[in-house]
Amino acid sequence: MSTSGAFRAKVALVIGLGIAATIAAFAFPPFAQDPRYHDFADQRTIAGIPNLLNVASNVVFAVAGFLGLRRGRQHGVAATTLFASAVLVAAGSAYYHLHPSNQTLVWDRLPMTLVFMSLVALVIGDRIGPRAGQMAIGPLLAVGIGSVVWWRLSGDLRLYALVQFFPMLALPLMLLLFRGRYRAAGFCWVLGWYVLAKVFELADRQVFAMGGIVSGHTLKHLAAGIAVVQIWRTLLPDTIPAGRREPSASGISLLRRLEAPWN
Repeated sequence: MSTSGAFRAKVALVIGLGIAATIAAFAFPPFAQDPRYHDFADQRTIAGIPNLLNVASNVVFAVAGFLGLRRGRQHGVAATTLFASAVLVAAGSAYYHLHPSNQTLVWDRLPMTLVFMSLVALVIGDRIGPRAGQMAIGPLLAVGIGSVVWWRLSGDLRLYALVQFFPMLALPLMLLLFRGRYRAAGFCWVLGWYVLAKVFELADRQVFAMGGIVSGHTLKHLAAGIAVVQIWRTLLPDTIPAGRREPSASGISLLRRLEAPWN
Protein backbone atom coordinates (compact mmCIF):
# COMPACT_ATOMS: atom_id res chain seq x y z
CA MET A 1 0.00 0.00 0.00
CA SER A 2 1.31 3.49 -0.88
CA THR A 3 2.05 6.09 1.77
CA SER A 4 -1.04 8.02 0.71
CA GLY A 5 -3.17 4.87 0.83
CA ALA A 6 -1.90 3.92 4.28
CA PHE A 7 -2.60 7.43 5.55
CA ARG A 8 -6.15 7.36 4.18
CA ALA A 9 -6.72 3.94 5.75
CA LYS A 10 -5.69 5.29 9.15
CA VAL A 11 -8.00 8.28 8.76
CA ALA A 12 -10.82 5.91 7.77
CA LEU A 13 -10.16 3.92 10.95
CA VAL A 14 -10.59 7.04 13.10
CA ILE A 15 -13.80 7.96 11.27
CA GLY A 16 -15.00 4.38 11.63
CA LEU A 17 -14.42 4.55 15.37
CA GLY A 18 -16.59 7.67 15.53
CA ILE A 19 -19.38 5.98 13.59
CA ALA A 20 -19.17 2.81 15.69
CA ALA A 21 -19.18 4.79 18.96
CA THR A 22 -22.25 6.73 17.82
CA ILE A 23 -24.12 3.56 16.84
CA ALA A 24 -23.16 1.94 20.15
CA ALA A 25 -24.30 4.95 22.18
CA PHE A 26 -27.71 5.06 20.53
CA ALA A 27 -28.14 1.30 20.72
CA PHE A 28 -28.91 1.86 24.39
CA PRO A 29 -32.34 3.14 25.42
CA PRO A 30 -32.58 6.83 26.37
CA PHE A 31 -31.55 7.59 29.92
CA ALA A 32 -32.14 10.69 32.03
CA GLN A 33 -30.09 12.54 34.60
CA ASP A 34 -30.21 10.77 37.96
CA PRO A 35 -31.56 13.35 40.48
CA ARG A 36 -29.13 11.92 43.05
CA TYR A 37 -26.29 13.35 40.95
CA HIS A 38 -26.80 16.71 42.66
CA ASP A 39 -26.54 15.20 46.15
CA PHE A 40 -22.82 15.75 46.72
CA ALA A 41 -21.00 14.47 49.77
CA ASP A 42 -19.63 17.85 50.85
CA GLN A 43 -22.51 20.30 51.26
CA ARG A 44 -20.94 22.46 53.94
CA THR A 45 -21.64 26.19 53.98
CA ILE A 46 -18.44 28.02 54.85
CA ALA A 47 -18.13 31.81 55.14
CA GLY A 48 -21.74 32.03 54.00
CA ILE A 49 -21.04 30.23 50.72
CA PRO A 50 -22.90 26.93 50.17
CA ASN A 51 -20.82 24.01 48.94
CA LEU A 52 -17.74 26.20 49.27
CA LEU A 53 -15.01 23.70 48.37
CA ASN A 54 -16.89 22.44 45.32
CA VAL A 55 -17.35 26.06 44.26
CA ALA A 56 -13.87 27.37 45.03
CA SER A 57 -12.00 24.40 43.53
CA ASN A 58 -13.09 25.57 40.09
CA VAL A 59 -10.46 28.30 40.25
CA VAL A 60 -7.97 25.80 38.86
CA PHE A 61 -9.87 25.82 35.55
CA ALA A 62 -9.62 29.60 35.37
CA VAL A 63 -5.89 29.55 36.11
CA ALA A 64 -5.27 26.81 33.54
CA GLY A 65 -7.40 28.60 30.96
CA PHE A 66 -5.66 31.95 31.37
CA LEU A 67 -2.24 30.26 31.25
CA GLY A 68 -3.24 28.56 28.01
CA LEU A 69 -4.65 31.73 26.46
CA ARG A 70 -1.23 33.34 26.78
CA ARG A 71 0.00 30.88 24.14
CA GLY A 72 -3.18 29.34 22.74
CA ARG A 73 -3.48 31.85 19.90
CA GLN A 74 -0.10 30.64 18.61
CA HIS A 75 -1.57 27.17 18.14
CA GLY A 76 -4.78 27.97 16.28
CA VAL A 77 -8.51 28.13 16.83
CA ALA A 78 -8.84 24.78 18.60
CA ALA A 79 -6.31 25.64 21.32
CA THR A 80 -7.71 29.14 21.83
CA THR A 81 -11.26 27.78 22.06
CA LEU A 82 -10.15 25.07 24.49
CA PHE A 83 -8.48 27.45 26.94
CA ALA A 84 -11.22 30.08 26.69
CA SER A 85 -13.77 27.34 27.38
CA ALA A 86 -11.78 26.24 30.44
CA VAL A 87 -12.27 29.73 31.87
CA LEU A 88 -16.00 29.39 31.16
CA VAL A 89 -15.97 26.00 32.92
CA ALA A 90 -14.69 27.74 36.05
CA ALA A 91 -17.60 30.19 35.98
CA GLY A 92 -20.25 27.68 34.92
CA SER A 93 -19.25 24.98 37.38
CA ALA A 94 -18.99 27.46 40.27
CA TYR A 95 -22.48 28.73 39.43
CA TYR A 96 -23.83 25.18 39.30
CA HIS A 97 -22.32 24.17 42.64
CA LEU A 98 -23.81 27.19 44.39
CA HIS A 99 -27.28 25.81 43.61
CA PRO A 100 -27.04 22.30 42.11
CA SER A 101 -29.94 21.43 39.80
CA ASN A 102 -30.54 20.35 36.23
CA GLN A 103 -31.18 23.98 35.31
CA THR A 104 -27.80 25.21 36.58
CA LEU A 105 -26.01 22.06 35.40
CA VAL A 106 -26.53 23.25 31.81
CA TRP A 107 -24.02 26.06 32.39
CA ASP A 108 -21.50 23.60 33.80
CA ARG A 109 -21.81 21.14 30.93
CA LEU A 110 -21.93 23.55 27.97
CA PRO A 111 -18.34 24.81 28.34
CA MET A 112 -17.12 21.32 29.25
CA THR A 113 -18.30 19.99 25.90
CA LEU A 114 -16.38 22.81 24.20
CA VAL A 115 -13.22 21.72 26.01
CA PHE A 116 -13.75 18.06 25.02
CA MET A 117 -14.44 18.82 21.36
CA SER A 118 -11.68 21.43 21.07
CA LEU A 119 -9.19 18.88 22.38
CA VAL A 120 -10.29 16.37 19.74
CA ALA A 121 -9.92 19.03 17.02
CA LEU A 122 -6.51 20.01 18.39
CA VAL A 123 -5.24 16.44 18.20
CA ILE A 124 -6.75 15.99 14.73
CA GLY A 125 -4.89 19.10 13.60
CA ASP A 126 -1.65 17.85 15.10
CA ARG A 127 -1.85 14.21 14.03
CA ILE A 128 -3.84 14.16 10.79
CA GLY A 129 -3.13 17.65 9.50
CA PRO A 130 -3.93 21.33 10.19
CA ARG A 131 -6.52 21.49 7.44
CA ALA A 132 -8.33 18.46 8.89
CA GLY A 133 -8.33 20.13 12.32
CA GLN A 134 -9.76 23.34 10.87
CA MET A 135 -12.48 21.40 9.08
CA ALA A 136 -13.36 19.43 12.23
CA ILE A 137 -13.52 22.19 14.83
CA GLY A 138 -16.87 23.68 13.76
CA PRO A 139 -18.86 20.43 13.50
CA LEU A 140 -17.32 19.09 16.72
CA LEU A 141 -18.26 22.20 18.70
CA ALA A 142 -21.76 22.08 17.23
CA VAL A 143 -22.17 18.46 18.33
CA GLY A 144 -20.89 19.35 21.80
CA ILE A 145 -23.34 22.22 22.25
CA GLY A 146 -26.11 20.19 20.65
CA SER A 147 -25.60 17.35 23.12
CA VAL A 148 -26.41 19.63 26.06
CA VAL A 149 -29.32 21.31 24.27
CA TRP A 150 -30.73 17.89 23.34
CA TRP A 151 -30.44 16.71 26.93
CA ARG A 152 -32.35 19.74 28.25
CA LEU A 153 -35.06 19.46 25.60
CA SER A 154 -35.53 15.69 25.66
CA GLY A 155 -34.01 14.54 28.94
CA ASP A 156 -31.87 12.05 26.98
CA LEU A 157 -28.20 11.94 28.01
CA ARG A 158 -26.92 9.56 25.33
CA LEU A 159 -25.43 12.19 23.04
CA TYR A 160 -23.80 14.01 25.95
CA ALA A 161 -22.30 10.74 27.18
CA LEU A 162 -20.87 10.18 23.70
CA VAL A 163 -19.34 13.66 23.65
CA GLN A 164 -17.77 13.14 27.07
CA PHE A 165 -16.31 9.68 26.54
CA PHE A 166 -15.54 9.51 22.81
CA PRO A 167 -12.32 11.57 23.20
CA MET A 168 -11.01 8.89 25.58
CA LEU A 169 -11.19 6.44 22.66
CA ALA A 170 -10.32 8.69 19.73
CA LEU A 171 -7.27 10.41 21.21
CA PRO A 172 -5.29 7.25 22.05
CA LEU A 173 -6.08 5.86 18.59
CA MET A 174 -4.80 8.99 16.82
CA LEU A 175 -1.71 9.11 19.02
CA LEU A 176 -1.01 5.50 18.10
CA LEU A 177 -1.63 5.79 14.36
CA PHE A 178 -0.06 9.14 13.48
CA ARG A 179 3.04 11.14 14.24
CA GLY A 180 2.60 14.75 15.23
CA ARG A 181 4.35 17.90 16.27
CA TYR A 182 3.60 17.51 19.98
CA ARG A 183 4.73 14.67 22.20
CA ALA A 184 2.24 11.83 22.55
CA ALA A 185 3.26 11.44 26.19
CA GLY A 186 1.91 14.90 26.94
CA PHE A 187 -1.55 14.01 25.68
CA CYS A 188 -1.36 10.68 27.51
CA TRP A 189 -0.85 12.60 30.76
CA VAL A 190 -3.92 14.68 29.89
CA LEU A 191 -5.99 11.51 29.54
CA GLY A 192 -4.51 10.09 32.73
CA TRP A 193 -5.47 13.13 34.79
CA TYR A 194 -8.97 13.08 33.32
CA VAL A 195 -9.42 9.39 34.17
CA LEU A 196 -8.29 10.17 37.72
CA ALA A 197 -10.84 12.99 37.84
CA LYS A 198 -13.61 10.56 36.91
CA VAL A 199 -12.42 8.13 39.61
CA PHE A 200 -12.60 10.90 42.21
CA GLU A 201 -16.09 11.82 40.96
CA LEU A 202 -17.33 8.26 41.41
CA ALA A 203 -15.69 8.03 44.85
CA ASP A 204 -17.11 11.34 46.08
CA ARG A 205 -18.59 10.00 49.32
CA GLN A 206 -15.86 7.47 50.00
CA VAL A 207 -13.17 10.15 49.83
CA PHE A 208 -15.15 12.52 52.06
CA ALA A 209 -15.73 9.74 54.60
CA MET A 210 -11.98 9.31 55.01
CA GLY A 211 -11.69 12.43 57.12
CA GLY A 212 -14.49 14.82 56.31
CA ILE A 213 -12.01 17.38 55.00
CA VAL A 214 -12.29 17.18 51.22
CA SER A 215 -14.65 15.25 48.96
CA GLY A 216 -14.00 13.26 45.82
CA HIS A 217 -15.85 15.85 43.75
CA THR A 218 -13.58 18.63 44.91
CA LEU A 219 -10.56 16.49 44.00
CA LYS A 220 -12.21 15.80 40.64
CA HIS A 221 -12.11 19.53 39.88
CA LEU A 222 -8.44 19.71 40.83
CA ALA A 223 -7.48 16.69 38.71
CA ALA A 224 -9.48 17.89 35.69
CA GLY A 225 -7.94 21.34 36.03
CA ILE A 226 -4.47 19.80 36.10
CA ALA A 227 -5.41 18.00 32.87
CA VAL A 228 -5.97 21.42 31.26
CA VAL A 229 -2.64 22.63 32.66
CA GLN A 230 -1.05 19.56 31.08
CA ILE A 231 -2.51 20.53 27.71
CA TRP A 232 -0.86 23.94 28.11
CA ARG A 233 2.46 22.30 29.02
CA THR A 234 2.21 19.96 26.03
CA LEU A 235 1.90 22.95 23.69
CA LEU A 236 4.92 24.78 25.12
CA PRO A 237 7.69 25.18 22.50
CA ASP A 238 10.34 23.56 24.70
CA THR A 239 8.27 20.35 24.86
CA ILE A 240 8.31 19.94 21.07
CA PRO A 241 11.07 17.63 19.85
CA ALA A 242 13.72 19.70 18.10
CA GLY A 243 13.32 17.84 14.83
CA ARG A 244 9.65 18.81 14.68
CA ARG A 245 9.86 22.54 15.36
CA GLU A 246 10.76 23.83 11.92
CA PRO A 247 10.59 22.64 8.31
CA SER A 248 13.39 20.34 7.30
CA ALA A 249 16.27 21.47 5.12
CA SER A 250 14.38 20.35 2.04
CA GLY A 251 11.62 22.81 2.93
CA ILE A 252 8.98 20.11 3.53
CA SER A 253 7.69 20.19 7.08
CA LEU A 254 6.15 17.30 8.93
CA LEU A 255 2.81 19.08 8.90
CA ARG A 256 2.90 19.46 5.13
CA ARG A 257 3.74 15.80 4.73
CA LEU A 258 0.74 14.94 6.91
CA GLU A 259 -1.48 17.17 4.79
CA ALA A 260 -0.13 15.92 1.47
CA PRO A 261 -2.56 13.00 1.06
CA TRP A 262 -5.46 15.46 1.33
CA ASN A 263 -4.25 17.65 -1.54
